Amino acid sequence: MSHPSPASPAQPAAEYYPMPSFPMLLVADLVASSRWYQEALGFADVFTMRSPDGAPVLVHLRWRKYADLLLRPGQPAHEKKGVGIILNFACNDSVEALDALAERARAAGAHFIQEPGDRAWNVRDFTVADPDGFALTFSFGPLKQNVSMDELQKSIRKA
Repeated sequence: MSHPSPASPAQPAAEYYPMPSFPMLLVADLVASSRWYQEALGFADVFTMRSPDGAPVLVHLRWRKYADLLLRPGQPAHEKKGVGIILNFACNDSVEALDALAERARAAGAHFIQEPGDRAWNVRDFTVADPDGFALTFSFGPLKQNVSMDELQKSIRKA
């Protein structure tokens, strides 16, 4: 098992706790996908399980507390992976932090499914595809404080 990567204060990588839910993604190249998540999006390696010959068989990554992903090797699917599923991550720091994350992903060559922008549902977000085509959305909100649900729904209907 490898040791956790250094993490920013927002990413307590080495803390172990029961997770109420977490996605597990089957990826074509476990090492490359793990590296992409770390370099492009700032995920930290909590641990990597290895087979007796040293090959990685499971990677546990963490973006923030309770925002964990597990990656396992899997055969590439001929059809598009994860159709209809988007993994969402809340970037509660600031709009600037969200935009900086988008620029980090862009600099790492991430494919943007949806560019950063303000949405009618009172958040700013962007969506990227991982190397296997899984969609990940990162968002910050609410953008406007003290907006009632009725006001929000009315503005969405107008959009």
